[in-house]
Amino acid sequence: MKIRTHTWQYLCILLFFFIIPLFPLLSAKSYTIDRIDIHAQISPNGDMQIEEARTYTFKGNFSWATYIIPLRGIGDIRYFNLSDEYREYSRSSEEVPGTYYLQKTEDQFYCKWFYRAKNETRTFTLRYIATDVITEHKDIAEFYYKFVGEANEKIIGTVSVVIQLPQHADTTEVRAFAHGPLWGTISFDNGKLNMNISPLPAYQYWEARVLFPTNWVPDAKRRSLEIKLSAILAEEALWAKTANERRLRTQKYEQMKKEKEAKAWNYSIILSIIGVLGLAYFYSKYGRGFKVPYYQKIDSELPRDQPPAIVSALYFNKEVYGTALSATLFDLARRGFITIEQTTPPEKKWWGTTAPQFSIKFTDQQIKEETNVLLDYEKDLLEFIKHELGKGSSIVELKVFKKNRSKVQKWFRDWRKLVCAHFKDDPYYDKPSVKGTIYASILSSLIITGGVIIMVTLGTPGVLAIIAGSFCIGLSFTILRYTPGIKLKRKKWKALREYLKKYHFVSEYNQDWLKNIEKYLVYGIALGIGKKVIEKMMESVPTEQQTALFPWYYHGYGAHPSPADFASAISSMVNIASTTMSSSTGAGGGASSGGGGGGGGASGGAG
Repeated sequence: MKIRTHTWQYLCILLFFFIIPLFPLLSAKSYTIDRIDIHAQISPNGDMQIEEARTYTFKGNFSWATYIIPLRGIGDIRYFNLSDEYREYSRSSEEVPGTYYLQKTEDQFYCKWFYRAKNETRTFTLRYIATDVITEHKDIAEFYYKFVGEANEKIIGTVSVVIQLPQHADTTEVRAFAHGPLWGTISFDNGKLNMNISPLPAYQYWEARVLFPTNWVPDAKRRSLEIKLSAILAEEALWAKTANERRLRTQKYEQMKKEKEAKAWNYSIILSIIGVLGLAYFYSKYGRGFKVPYYQKIDSELPRDQPPAIVSALYFNKEVYGTALSATLFDLARRGFITIEQTTPPEKKWWGTTAPQFSIKFTDQQIKEETNVLLDYEKDLLEFIKHELGKGSSIVELKVFKKNRSKVQKWFRDWRKLVCAHFKDDPYYDKPSVKGTIYASILSSLIITGGVIIMVTLGTPGVLAIIAGSFCIGLSFTILRYTPGIKLKRKKWKALREYLKKYHFVSEYNQDWLKNIEKYLVYGIALGIGKKVIEKMMESVPTEQQTALFPWYYHGYGAHPSPADFASAISSMVNIASTTMSSSTGAGGGASSGGGGGGGGASGGAG
């Protein structure tokens, strides 16, 4: 199955809209917090010694990070120090790598440290003592603390907390609760408490509430005269019940989600198969190309009775590019309406070689006498160059095209319409194939719509049908087939293009080749043969025959150039005319959901 030029354009547009929005994401500076490992040891005086290792992965250059602890519910932060895999950090206000500074208010403890990291993973270890984290009630000691606060803006891959109480912890004397997302866990392990959650979403906390005998913290300073055990257990029981109900709902939801996704996969696969089969059916019925009585791959025959701009537009699927304008300009010169003068040679400068300069000279008398033989778009081109760019002068420098780029491009959009008007009523594509393309596009659109409905009602597998439908829409244009007349012309033009591109004229240094070289140049430009082929073609012209074969082209600064210089000059002029148009055309137990009243709540960022 052959995909035509406009189909590739369509697919490129689709890729443009899918991929371009991703560029900022692919190139932006970013970081992740992969894990936080905390070891917390409770002292008999009610203080807690913390060792916290925070592992970051950096994409791009980073130089600082912060760590903030609200002081609500605790006493103070003391004996702070910081290190990474390479060094111990020192306290300083210099803001240089390997240093940190602290700032403490009545409400919070703030630390900012400095380092250098680029596209790497680093682990920073913070050690400090948080005082008065235990509240000694009349009947129970309570440790209520957020190890990670809800102010975190980043998702954290894993948070692991080990809590070591003043004595061996077991279920006979210790009750422990975790607060946060429902998939977190808390368990007893060798006399310690382990709290784990993975991942911890952004703006959510991870908190512990532990109850143990008061005689474990005889020197605790924070005391209350209340009896709290029964009230705390009742509160935790309510939160646990709520959490269990939410877990049950979540389990039911996940089960329903799996069932829906299974249906979504089935429906999406069925729709995708329908799209592929439908496309194959419409292609087999409407898209098979006509056979025409022409089988040559390479041919020197020139187009008959068709102007180069029309040939260019029809060859490029009714698109008018800068090649059509360049070919028309050279054709008008060939027919005697204008002459082209190279006013300066290319010059070698220390920064490179400067391009030669050209000017167009109008043969006004001949235009007046033969204006009736000009096509409307040819007249429009000459009038635009002379009156709009040249301000009425009979000599116009070609560099004004670049100087007036916006004006040229605006005019070119209207000029394209004039060219297209010459074949708009002629059938280009076979009508049944147009109908088949429409049918296939409608079917593909229905598949995309079905995919959207599947995504909304059943789940993400509906994207399969959306992708399949999108590709089917793109491939539906392969059903279009040229009419027999257009296909025959295109095959002949393609054979001519191959004749020129493969340099077959090199072995034909005869009068027939040279006699038609002007037309070969014009139609070669129209068919987009490129700079190298033009130069090779012009190099085949002997120096002594340049004036006779190209009477409309001459040098204004000296003798005739060599074939190589002549070839380079012609290709430069084509490039100037064509590139001006290039932008004118148109891709243990579970965590409960309650809590949040504990002290602490560390958070931080990086930059």
